[in-house]
Amino acid sequence: MPQAEVQLAADSAADLISRAYEHAYEQGWTDGLPIIPATPEAVQRFVAASGRAAGEVIGHLPPRKGRATVEALAVNAVMAGCRAEYMPVIIAAVEGMLDPSYPLEFMQVTTNPMTPFLLVNGPVRRGLEINSGTGCLGPGWRANSTIGRAIRLIMINVGGALPGVYSKVSFGSPLRYSYICGENEEESPWEPFHAGRGCARGDSAVTVFKASNFCNISGGEGVGPEEILRQIATNMPPMYGGGDGVLLLLGVNHARSLAEVGLGKRDIQQRLWELARLPVSYFAPDFARTEIAAGRGDADTVWRARSPDEIYLAVAGGPGPQDVYIGAGMPQTRRIGGRR
Repeated sequence: MPQAEVQLAADSAADLISRAYEHAYEQGWTDGLPIIPATPEAVQRFVAASGRAAGEVIGHLPPRKGRATVEALAVNAVMAGCRAEYMPVIIAAVEGMLDPSYPLEFMQVTTNPMTPFLLVNGPVRRGLEINSGTGCLGPGWRANSTIGRAIRLIMINVGGALPGVYSKVSFGSPLRYSYICGENEEESPWEPFHAGRGCARGDSAVTVFKASNFCNISGGEGVGPEEILRQIATNMPPMYGGGDGVLLLLGVNHARSLAEVGLGKRDIQQRLWELARLPVSYFAPDFARTEIAAGRGDADTVWRARSPDEIYLAVAGGPGPQDVYIGAGMPQTRRIGGRR
């Protein structure tokens, strides 16, 4: 093909993609970022990769009660920039979000910027190159970025949570674009997260949390296990409206240091529950009363979780004295490729 014709074809393709994005944006189908046009051929490939029928209904997403068919999920996965083989992860995550105990409808319409956080376990992390090590919360990793983005587009386009229409979030959050990582099972001294939630260690699974924030905790290296935990606890304040638990992503350095002195996950949960407390006088009286009524405090102190069981632990990230605290709870774990 002559060079002029090649250039013309490239220009035409670029123009088609640009016009598709403009149309999608005008219709309110995007998160504001450019999308990949969901051609019938692409959608068909994604449906085939899911191993399910196009018309199979995974559930109905609030607030619009949109029918989350496999085909509808595929359309959004294509637009998000996913690869077809990501579909089983996306379907499993949506199944978790549709559990009756998961507050999806509240999440879709509240003024609070809460959002799903996805933790992926098992062999699928390697197969799909879902990052669980250095830089696992992004940017730079296609699977992490686009799987999380597909979930947000599904919430908008199937669930109908259009910003400023049904979604009334006051400020929004960059976490609402994509919030996902794998667990660094290879460098964890303990059983992986999903193995403690009814899955076999060799299963691939995704756990969906209701999450509302992010805090990187830096420091605490070389000072002993008690001070590592105290350093973490001081960065775990109670948080109004998000008191359904804590997800602590322990960095590999601290996980190793704690395990070397014989501490297991339960020991860490118990000690953090004891340390992550502040005097009632530290808080506004109305906040303190709310926390006490919710079972997260008493006459003297307010604490971060009702019990050690609400402090969820996983190992992630790369080397360095860093941990991540996420106000997160209500986890729903689903096997990837399984059926409800």
